[in-house]
Amino acid sequence: AELAELTGIPVVTTLMARGAFPDSHRQNLGMPGMHGTVSAVAALQRGDLLIALGTRFDDRVTGKLDSFAPDAKVIHADIDPAEIGKNR
Repeated sequence: AELAELTGIPVVTTLMARGAFPDSHRQNLGMPGMHGTVSAVAALQRGDLLIALGTRFDDRVTGKLDSFAPDAKVIHADIDPAEIGKNR
């Protein structure tokens, strides 16, 4: 929460990350993807920088991969090297 609060950036959390950032926090836009919120999906699609920590970019999050976050640079950190690069 500290990084988000210091920078003012919005936060989107996947289903597996629920609880890692408070749902009640004013910067929490909710979950992305087919089961997510419109504001979370819009933030990902319109963003110019995505900082993804431990995120699995599966099809429920990205939808059609070739049109996912088309203008965004992605910083992706994950403990599993197999997950890196799945967003493009």
